[in-house]
Amino acid sequence: MTTTSVNESDRLRFVLAGLRSAGVSMMYQDVSLVIRFAANLPETWPLGPLLEGGTDEIVFTPQHAAKVIQAKHRVIETGEATKLEIHRDGDQERHWYMLNIEPDLDAGGKVIGVFTTIIDIDDLKYRETVLKTLLRELSHRSKNLLAIIQSVASQTARHSQGLEDFLLAFRNRVQSMAQSQDLVTASDWRGAELFALTKSQLQPLIGDLPSGFSLKGEDAYLFPNAALHLGLALHELTIDSLARGALGPAGGNVVLSAEDRRNEHDVSELVLTWRETFANPQQTPETASKSKNGFSGTVLGRIVPQALSASVRHETEPGFMIYQLTIPDTQYEVHAPYSSS
Repeated sequence: MTTTSVNESDRLRFVLAGLRSAGVSMMYQDVSLVIRFAANLPETWPLGPLLEGGTDEIVFTPQHAAKVIQAKHRVIETGEATKLEIHRDGDQERHWYMLNIEPDLDAGGKVIGVFTTIIDIDDLKYRETVLKTLLRELSHRSKNLLAIIQSVASQTARHSQGLEDFLLAFRNRVQSMAQSQDLVTASDWRGAELFALTKSQLQPLIGDLPSGFSLKGEDAYLFPNAALHLGLALHELTIDSLARGALGPAGGNVVLSAEDRRNEHDVSELVLTWRETFANPQQTPETASKSKNGFSGTVLGRIVPQALSASVRHETEPGFMIYQLTIPDTQYEVHAPYSSS
């Protein structure tokens, strides 16, 4: 049986190869901060001739050399390790590095040198940037959602007959917003599909879509602001229909259609139409006045159109009711045509 001995030179070569594959660079300096050893320094660094006896000015840009030297002096004075982030601009991109600076102590605990490991942290900084962006976006959206809830609470209270009436209506409307929010969150805040949003709003109130309810046209992908506000509008339309319209005493059918079209300025817009056709018009003598008054009328006629920069048409006749929004293309994208009956 033969054994292969590994000398110190080979061991060092293996260690350096491992550090190189891990993206780790290293330096050793004496207490005068003269470089005694360096390995694996990034090829993109504008180093110049790195010779034994050089200093940090050779390795680091003038922007960071003074900061690095100050940190290393502090390690020598205190005997305590420290960390420092630096960056370099190269290849039209900014690259980030973490410097771990540790003291080299002799047997008596005296600092005789400084070890510095240099680690590429581009991925970490990227994730950190993404997280900060997401947190800012979350804060912005949370503030918008709280503003909507505050408005809903205020308007609900204004049109409620008492505390119980307020609590019931407000709870239902908050639940409606929660259902829309679930769809938006599930899409990583990109938005929600129009017809999935419609089903999510109707399901708690009427279960599966009845045979008299149809979805037709383009299943537009609504951006988050549009999804939240249209969800609230769909909730109010359904409540009104159950109380006075085609889903309730008047009977008949409801068609929700969406058409992506070009307006006179050749700009895309989504025409969203909720149309109820009454089977028993005589059962809805007060539909027109009640559906346009109170909180429902405020949501459908003012809050939602303003939030979406949309124009609105809301008409009620003895035999039908139409609620129509014309929504600018800043609020949606178009998917394939869809039809259900």
